[in-house]
Amino acid sequence: IGNNLEEVTIMKIITFFLAISSTVAFSTPKLASSIHVNEVSRRGFVDGVVSVAAISLLQPSSAFAADDIAPINGIYADPNHKNGYRVVRTIGKTSASVTLQDEPEGPIITVSGDINTSGKGTTVTLDLSPKGGPKDVVAIVKGSDLYFPDGNSWTKNSGVDGIYSDPNHPDGYRVVRASSGGNVMITLQDEPSGPMVELVGKRSSNGDILIDFSSKGGPKDLAASFKGDKLVFPDGNAWPKL
Repeated sequence: IGNNLEEVTIMKIITFFLAISSTVAFSTPKLASSIHVNEVSRRGFVDGVVSVAAISLLQPSSAFAADDIAPINGIYADPNHKNGYRVVRTIGKTSASVTLQDEPEGPIITVSGDINTSGKGTTVTLDLSPKGGPKDVVAIVKGSDLYFPDGNSWTKNSGVDGIYSDPNHPDGYRVVRASSGGNVMITLQDEPSGPMVELVGKRSSNGDILIDFSSKGGPKDLAASFKGDKLVFPDGNAWPKL
């Protein structure tokens, strides 16, 4: 039945476009010239249009569905913990890892999140039980911020703060976060099962970040420039912000 329905639908399309092409063929010379009918045969015109229409009809609708999720990755500020931070990092399209620290000397806690994207928007359901909270707090993504049921909201930081990828380590990530005293804290993981490495950078007089890579076997003061949502290094490598 499905195949017969497709054949009938395609035949209707062919009939429709044959009618259009016949109308064009017998239109005035001026109109025919203006749309270059003489440059394309009626058969070529109909075949091309029908082919496109048939492909559009026979492909599953999901092929045309929006595949992107809201831009959740980033470093957030929480007004309830002004001296802390929240790092939200997506893992695939349906999961997130959220790292929280309420105070500079407080514990660092990582919780999981489930991302749900629909026609109504995107939500992140957080399991805050490791922090003593509920397991299913639903945050709504609006613009670049996260809004919670209690009226609180996390505001995404701009500038150098963010989650970055590294083309030299495509399966890893880099978390870059401005801290007090002109310091920049950087967390790296090259592979999903690899160790996390903590680096410290300092702002130079020209605005570059001098990063101490010695714990990774690199130089102590490698300069990185923040340009157009990328951290650019002297060797030509660049970390784009996610």
